[in-house]
Amino acid sequence: MNHLGIAVLGKKKCRASLKDDKGMILDEFFFSNERNGIHNLLSRIRSHGKCVAVLESTGNMWMRIHDTLEDNGRDTVLANPYKTKIIAEAKIKSDKLDARILSDLL
Repeated sequence: MNHLGIAVLGKKKCRASLKDDKGMILDEFFFSNERNGIHNLLSRIRSHGKCVAVLESTGNMWMRIHDTLEDNGRDTVLANPYKTKIIAEAKIKSDKLDARILSDLL
C-alpha cells in the first residue's frame, strides 16, 4: 500500500509526497487547495493504485482535501500538528520534507 503525505501550506497551496510501502518516493508535487487542484491530486495518485493519505489539521484548510479524498474512497488520516513533533522540531524545514515525513509517519 502506498502512503500519501500532504502538507497544507496555506489557504491556496499544498505539497504532496507519495511513497510506496518501502519508503521509495513515487511522486512529489504541489497542488492548489481548491476544487480543480484537489481533483488533479486525485488524478495524479490514481495511477499509483491504492493509498492511504495523511494531512495536517492546519486551521480549517484541511477539510476540503480530507472530505474529497474520503468521498473518493481514499482512507485519510488527520494528523494533529502538536503530536507530529518530528516536523515541528526539525532543524531543516521545507514543505517537501514536511510532506515526506508525514508519509513516513503514516
